[in-house]
Amino acid sequence: MIGIGVDIGGTFVKVFVMNEYGEIFRQEKMETDYSKGSQFFLQQLADYINRIQQEFAGQKVAVAVGAPGDVDNQNGILRYNPNLKFKDVADWPMARILKDLTGILPAVANDATLAAWGVYEKELNRKGNNVLVVTLGTGVGGGLIINRELYQGSNGTAGEIGHTKIADTRTGPLCGCGAHGCLEAFVGTIGIKRRVWQAAEEQPQSTLAQMVRQEKDFKIELVSRAAEKGCPAALKVWQDTGFYLGIGIANVVLTLDIDTVVLAGGVSRAATYFMPALKQVLENQQIKTPFKRLTLLTSTHPNIGGIGAAMYAIHQAIKNA
Repeated sequence: MIGIGVDIGGTFVKVFVMNEYGEIFRQEKMETDYSKGSQFFLQQLADYINRIQQEFAGQKVAVAVGAPGDVDNQNGILRYNPNLKFKDVADWPMARILKDLTGILPAVANDATLAAWGVYEKELNRKGNNVLVVTLGTGVGGGLIINRELYQGSNGTAGEIGHTKIADTRTGPLCGCGAHGCLEAFVGTIGIKRRVWQAAEEQPQSTLAQMVRQEKDFKIELVSRAAEKGCPAALKVWQDTGFYLGIGIANVVLTLDIDTVVLAGGVSRAATYFMPALKQVLENQQIKTPFKRLTLLTSTHPNIGGIGAAMYAIHQAIKNA
């Protein structure tokens, strides 16, 4: 059994080819090409899938695609996404198009949902009954394992923690989805950058401000480098990030009685700096029971979305055999 996992991001697409024993045969990373439209983009993916089918002729090949945004997992349709820049997409029928081009009907789900499956299978070894995985990057996504099964909800949108509201929906910061007050607007990279610019303006002599002025291309890791130097402004940016993230996570734990929370994605690499503030928010909750045995972890795998997609493709193929 061969599983092909496709993790579509706003900037890059990651593709993993694995077998049911967890062995990785291929892994590719390519830029998300918007220049020739969505049909050409899917044709490129289909060409890759077809090459893998030829290479592993005689073996069953299954495909799963993780797409950012609002996904109809039952019909394989990407209904809405604020971070993909294709102009010719409305209710994008990804599954149908890829089946026409490859002969394989892929499973299509939210990218954070498939990352959650990867964390659950590969990193947790299926330990934990109820798991929340939070992916921290440009967007903030979430995936849920409930009673040891991947939970996608009634419409495929379960786990959208990034768009839960933690501030006034009239005056809170604007999110990429078009709403105000979303968690993503505080702890996604755009929200973090906003606080960095504010800190640099208010404290122009700080190490953070100096580094911002020196760097041509601002990256979030710059804030960690400034924090490592002991810069109070940078440390405050991360402290606030942990505080806001703690509020979002606490809301999910209180709602679903989660036993394990795993942070993944690029921003999670700064956990050393924001984790103390996050934990403090959880410890300060007035209802203590759901938090007493809560396990809080950081994913150690930078490509868990693509791996999770490949593993889910295999899981679904075996389940439906």
